[in-house]
Amino acid sequence: MSSSFFTVPASQRKRKREDRGAAPASKKRGVAVNGDAGETSTRRRRERDESISGSESEDVDNIAEAVSEDESLSESDEGETAAERRLKLAERYLENIREEVDEAGFDAADLDRDLIAERLKEDVDEAKGRVFRQIASQLDFAGASHTFFRADTLSTTSIAVHPPYVYTVSKDRTLIKWELARPSQPDHPTTNDINGDSKRPPRPVRKKPKNLKFVKGLQKVPGSRDRQGHTGNILTVAVSPSGKYVATGGADKKLIIWDAETLTPMKTFIHHRDAVSGLSFTRHISANSSGEQLFSGSFDRTIKTWSLSSGGHAYVETLFGHQDNVTSVASMMTDQCVSVGARDRTARLWKVIDETQLVFRGESSKKEEYQTNNLDCVATIPPTHFVTGSDSGALSLWSIHKKKPIYTIPLAHGLDPLPPPEELSSETDPKTAAHNSRFVRRMPRWITALTTVPGTDIILSGSWDGWIRAWRVSEDKKMIHPLGPVGGGSPTSLTPSLQLKQTLTFDAGADSDAMAVDNPEDLTAANETKREPEPLLKGVVNDIVAFERRPETSKLGDIPQSGSKSKDKTRSSSAEPRGLCIVAALGKEHRFGRWKCFRNNHYDGPSSQGRNGAVVFEVSFTADAAAAATAGDSAKASDAVANGV
Repeated sequence: MSSSFFTVPASQRKRKREDRGAAPASKKRGVAVNGDAGETSTRRRRERDESISGSESEDVDNIAEAVSEDESLSESDEGETAAERRLKLAERYLENIREEVDEAGFDAADLDRDLIAERLKEDVDEAKGRVFRQIASQLDFAGASHTFFRADTLSTTSIAVHPPYVYTVSKDRTLIKWELARPSQPDHPTTNDINGDSKRPPRPVRKKPKNLKFVKGLQKVPGSRDRQGHTGNILTVAVSPSGKYVATGGADKKLIIWDAETLTPMKTFIHHRDAVSGLSFTRHISANSSGEQLFSGSFDRTIKTWSLSSGGHAYVETLFGHQDNVTSVASMMTDQCVSVGARDRTARLWKVIDETQLVFRGESSKKEEYQTNNLDCVATIPPTHFVTGSDSGALSLWSIHKKKPIYTIPLAHGLDPLPPPEELSSETDPKTAAHNSRFVRRMPRWITALTTVPGTDIILSGSWDGWIRAWRVSEDKKMIHPLGPVGGGSPTSLTPSLQLKQTLTFDAGADSDAMAVDNPEDLTAANETKREPEPLLKGVVNDIVAFERRPETSKLGDIPQSGSKSKDKTRSSSAEPRGLCIVAALGKEHRFGRWKCFRNNHYDGPSSQGRNGAVVFEVSFTADAAAAATAGDSAKASDAVANGV
């Protein structure tokens, strides 16, 4: 048996280097052993170079001419540096492109594709935590406009949004699909002004969402004898990132997947052994799965993962660990989610791929006046932070690298006023009733809804105090600053409980004279006797969703288009105004039961009974921020035109 490279010992495997003088000439590319083959190879290489040089585009020739001209100029300017020469070349190249655009125009479809691709890239960066924009302080939360909408249903328990559609569910087993109205634009001319027809009155602007479809109870499914649908209260709803599927979970232990277009039930899962209390889709499709990833939490103390795709919907895995009902679940990123377990007072980060979980304890210290008994809500700030809301009214900021909250705001929604003494005691004598209730103290309003806007520093929370409150996360993600109620006018006049020095920390830009309190005890006593103004939201806020209003990529009204026949029409078309859209679900009862019915003791009137439905807030940027954003978008679009043509 002859020896080879793989059979000889390792010490003898070293190959011997051949003598360069004796090496064949064919080792080098393009050089043959004999003279005839070498001439053939040289001739082929010359023909290939000629063909490549002959197929160069006119743009490359123009650039080469510009480079040659610049080199000739640089030879004349002996004192010019290399950086100055490159700058001059770039300016000349952009000038040539602008001349070509003015003469031949540009392809709007190509530009739209570029802008859409850039938008998708930004969404991915936001989901993975690569982008963290500080825009909360630039939004006018106090001056937000609001619109109520409702159907003849019981308490709205949850809400989901996939612009421009909103999906609401309620306790009467109803799922409704709405279409959001586009915000009005008073600063832009109407259609009649553009066409020059001033006799026709302008069309009224629709403000309320439009009811497109609704389903209630059991539904007939084509091709099946069985009827699918919920037979109990629907507690939660979520819509997939693609907008194709809507998932609902209810007290009947069912998880139902619906077709978002027709609201037809596609699949019913009965894997949970108790009520399905929370649903959350991963914002992007997992690389390890062919479908969209869904997390579901239940009162059976488990979290299940699902895969939804056009090929079929399937159950994936069950996660165990909580010691009490899972009340809320939120997706952190692909194959990761955060959940809270109510009375076990823990938040857990689940890593599905690693099959691990991180436990975060939410117990209060003994020094705090109000102890935390439940963790009810959770929202994520990818990739390493999340916020929770508790029954003690505390809003806490967490990092996955620490087991305790890094910052907590107690009594985020204030305290409930005390009822009259005759309601606290069965005694008919007012003095006796007051004496018996002298040790009764005001109870905090716990946080019933919580959400964040991915990629930004915005946190929104809700309770039954009548307001949705906005919060700002600091740039280093170590503190939370209050921004006041949404749509509440003056933020300082509507949040007396947020003015306590020992309760909140205000940012350096706040009005210290308006927010400072010399004696917190006097302020608390004054608040007990002084009635708060009538709340804007007359009901329990059961859920909140929010998304950013972005300019439409198909409307480039700010970009002049020379040589186009529809020049005036194109300039008049305005892009969708930028801002924030907030949608909240309202109800007379809490979504999990009837143990909390809406009732206000701090004002009288028929509106104190509450209302069922939902509300839409349109939050715009402040004047300075909007001008800066518009200028930035115009410059960005101009750069896209210059670079994309």
